[in-house]
Amino acid sequence: MLPFLRGQFYNPSALYPEAAEVRAAVETARSELLGLIGGAGRLVFTGSGTEAANLALRSALPALCGEPARILVSAAEHHAVLNCADSLAAAGVSVERLPVDRHGAVSPEILSARMGPGVVLVSVMSVNNETGALNDTAELCRIARRGGAKFHTDAVQALGVLPLCAEALGADYISVSAHKIYGPKGVGALYAAPGAPIFPIIRGGKQEGGARAGTENTAAIAGFGRAAALLRERLPEDAAHLSRLKAIFLDGIAAIPDMIVNSPPNGAPHIISVSVAGVEAEGCLLRLSMAGVLASMGAACNASSIEPSHVVEAIGVPAAYKRGTMRFSFGRDSTGEDAAQAAQELASAVAKSR
Repeated sequence: MLPFLRGQFYNPSALYPEAAEVRAAVETARSELLGLIGGAGRLVFTGSGTEAANLALRSALPALCGEPARILVSAAEHHAVLNCADSLAAAGVSVERLPVDRHGAVSPEILSARMGPGVVLVSVMSVNNETGALNDTAELCRIARRGGAKFHTDAVQALGVLPLCAEALGADYISVSAHKIYGPKGVGALYAAPGAPIFPIIRGGKQEGGARAGTENTAAIAGFGRAAALLRERLPEDAAHLSRLKAIFLDGIAAIPDMIVNSPPNGAPHIISVSVAGVEAEGCLLRLSMAGVLASMGAACNASSIEPSHVVEAIGVPAAYKRGTMRFSFGRDSTGEDAAQAAQELASAVAKSR
């Protein structure tokens, strides 16, 4: 990223030769990310995964020609999807939330039952960001497409820990973010399959092929591309490492009484959600942070709230356990010792809080 923050500080849309080198860096990053996602469609760089999800949802609507429109979204989606869908509902679109199972996944049977006239888009995340539950997005996509609807998946939590092949998945739209794969914050991307329309929500110049106006954040885009290239080399290694850490942590907390593990056994390897009866998560998390263990109640974008998240409500955590819900996650640099310490400190924090 440094060359584009220092000497090569040129506008990639300019026509002089120096700008062409910067533009080439943007296209190299686009190629690297498309290679990681595994599709032959179009990739638009955005300012975040949230913007990419918004762009996907809004791009499905202009082709409706005034017909009544329905959008189906999972009840456990990230707020990037839920709040965008709510804004569309305020504009007259019918938005329906699909119920999820105990871990936060949508069953194909539920989606099949809800499909019908007017459904133009289905949006279901690949990996739940609070529980790590995996959705069968390939099957959900087939159901949506069979019913004449487009399909979007928020793959922000999937990219980097699970293989992702856009072509095999068949989704019309896939939204991703750089910082989940060790790239910089403040840059995301939307993948659109061949034939899937993109209607800009930010108007201005013709950057990103007219799909997203505004001078490109070249340094961040270059960082995203490099992170994607590195990830292609080490994805299996990372996934195996995270699975080992998850097993160590779960083994370490198994003896904590009156605790529910919200994450499914076959879920993503880097996220674990637990709910503990008789404690307030906020107090436990404070004790954990003082011991050097950094965890959360749910999504970081809602960290200011001490109320149980919409995901906790959607998966039906029993009342006695709701306020004791905590989320732990591991990364490439986490160690087995870190996982064991986190488990030990959680057991201690729970005991002291009680």
